[in-house]
Amino acid sequence: MPIPDPATPAEIGVIIVDHGSRRAQSNASLEEVARLFAQRFSDAPIVEAAHMELAMPDIAAAYDACVRRGARRIVILPFFLAQGKHWTRDIPSLTSQAAEKHPGTAYQIAEPLGIDDLILDLLKKRLDADDQPVLASGEADPRLAEVAPTERRIQCATCPFVLHEDLTVTIKPGSGIG
Repeated sequence: MPIPDPATPAEIGVIIVDHGSRRAQSNASLEEVARLFAQRFSDAPIVEAAHMELAMPDIAAAYDACVRRGARRIVILPFFLAQGKHWTRDIPSLTSQAAEKHPGTAYQIAEPLGIDDLILDLLKKRLDADDQPVLASGEADPRLAEVAPTERRIQCATCPFVLHEDLTVTIKPGSGIG
């Protein structure tokens, strides 16, 4: 959508969009990403999280929040790796519907994260990490359908969290997170 007049940095809203999940903990992760993004990049003062489906806030609610906070131009940042149907069809459709309620605003949808050196570096970092918690281990043999159970509580000395068997996470006191 063409932008009629340039928006100042204070009038640019950022919506970081993921798929959404039925699990509250998964959705809370995106809210943390949005909070940290806003904290790190102070030139983007209006940042909202949105879930494409299955959870709130959705794209429409995040768009509304950006406009209420003074945004005239909205940049959608998909928290997806690939250019699949959510990026080519679903996110544009949902964003267009949200924008219809706000005449005078414009939006653009950025590319997904994609294949980037930073993603590759992160994968290598995970590969090389000695203290990665093991969630499960198993055998490649398909006849062995059972996955070996992990400890009741998974904890590493340098991680700022404890991962429990039910996959809930507890942040360690004094970790600086939260």
